[in-house]
Amino acid sequence: MRARMTALFAFFVAFLMLMGGAAVQHREARRAENRTREILTVARQRARAELFDVREKHQSLLQVVLSAKDEIAAGGLILMVVQGEKILWQSRRRAPRWPKVGDGWRVQTLFWHGQTLVLAHEWEPIQDELRETAASLWELGVIVVFATAFAAWFVVGKTLSPLGRLAAQAKNASIESLQVRLQTPSSDAEMRHLTATLNDLLTRLEREAKARGRFYAAASHELRTPIQVLLGEIDVAKSRPRSIEQHEIVLNQLQSHSERLATLVQDLLQLNALEMGQNQAPREEINLRFWVERAISQQSAALEARGLHLQSQMEDMALTAPPQHVEVLLRNLLENAVKYAAINSTLQIEIEAANGALRFWNAGNIAPEPNRKEPNLNVWFEPFFRPDASRNSQTGGNGLGLTICSAICRANHWDISLQTQNGGILAEVRFNSSRAILP
Repeated sequence: MRARMTALFAFFVAFLMLMGGAAVQHREARRAENRTREILTVARQRARAELFDVREKHQSLLQVVLSAKDEIAAGGLILMVVQGEKILWQSRRRAPRWPKVGDGWRVQTLFWHGQTLVLAHEWEPIQDELRETAASLWELGVIVVFATAFAAWFVVGKTLSPLGRLAAQAKNASIESLQVRLQTPSSDAEMRHLTATLNDLLTRLEREAKARGRFYAAASHELRTPIQVLLGEIDVAKSRPRSIEQHEIVLNQLQSHSERLATLVQDLLQLNALEMGQNQAPREEINLRFWVERAISQQSAALEARGLHLQSQMEDMALTAPPQHVEVLLRNLLENAVKYAAINSTLQIEIEAANGALRFWNAGNIAPEPNRKEPNLNVWFEPFFRPDASRNSQTGGNGLGLTICSAICRANHWDISLQTQNGGILAEVRFNSSRAILP
């Protein structure tokens, strides 16, 4: 970057010097042309005045010029009197060739009684002077460009040095510790802003790394537990001879644990696909009410088993979303609402099309954490979290339901929240691409 900025600045200065030098050279050339033309014009007027003064004396042009040559040739002009192509007289030996003057001279003529007065000004010395001026300008331009490049290299290096110190801090930081923070290398507002932005990024990366570490630790534990149970039950089954009925009991237990393990693996794969953005299902326009009623029918047995009374207030709402995501979201939300509702209590479901909101409310008492008046419901979205703090509780599940719900909402830019309300838990999802379906 330093070399590019220096080269760019040097090229810019060189361009300015080139344009400036060309402009100065052009201006000086025009000034010299005008000055020479003015000298010739004044001399021609002086010669004409001399001729008019002696017009009654019947003198020839040559006689008049010879008598007033000093006044006419003021300014270093060369005078020539010619008749046709013949030179009758010239004031100096070095004079333009007549009638082909060439580019080395600037001339004006005055005709009088068959003879012509040629007033000539030598142009080659002026051209040489202009060329010397141009050469001096280019030499000065080269010096200025090199001096500018050197100064720009120093200034740019000084300006970018805080970035180098910042990079050195990042290079020397230990990757074993996640608590890496960069110090502002200078007091410039831009560097403070850059350092703050990088530290904010490092904080988010640290938080994400810790969350993933907790997730991997919990996932390994969740996977290890059913596998150990399976191996233990297999060892017990093989430890002594058993009857067919006893083998069927063991097989049923193994099947139950295997199904739980398969569900856990499937949920982990689905969660990983959502987090990595690999589960981009096609979007369709659906009626959310239909999918909620479908989820309710699938949970009818669980509702009846817990003696829950369902109260629903659902409007037809059009939603553009992946049906697969909607199905998984509704299944997990309804499963959790049924699972953590108090037995023989009320479960309320509401679809508010005007605000694009879906709400589940269940009556259930959740004990708050120590030193807190209200339960911290945000942790419910953490992987493998269970409100009862038991991995083998009667509620079952693997603690990934709400985590998957949160990932689905993030993937589709929806908002999901949990809050306590009227002695129960309210789960609310707000959709950003919904509309009411008019009857």
